Amino acid sequence: MRYAGLALLVLALAACGGSAKQASQARPKLCPQTKHALAVLSADVAAIRKASLTTREDSPQINKATDRFIADVSTLPIGNLKRNRMIDHAMGALHGQCESCFQALEAGRPIPSIHYGSKGCT
Repeated sequence: MRYAGLALLVLALAACGGSAKQASQARPKLCPQTKHALAVLSADVAAIRKASLTTREDSPQINKATDRFIADVSTLPIGNLKRNRMIDHAMGALHGQCESCFQALEAGRPIPSIHYGSKGCT
């Protein structure tokens, strides 16, 4: 009985270590342009978050930050799945402060392109 418990413990520890190694190896490498684009978009999302937390509802600061994000997300070289995910982050950063900004972000989603296979740079 004692050896069975020890064997189960060893198997459990071995299984935990193996899955973390596989997950890190499965992550694809990003091209430098995509890394830069994601950094720019993350900064835009941070600006939206800051504006929505520090100003009143529908303020010009929120609109300006959202407009900058929309311009960047539509022109920077990222794939459509990443583009869609960054729009998710921007929508969450709004904290419900700007309904028109939320609708503009929702309208900019690349859903048809994702569905029909246009992927872009990864």
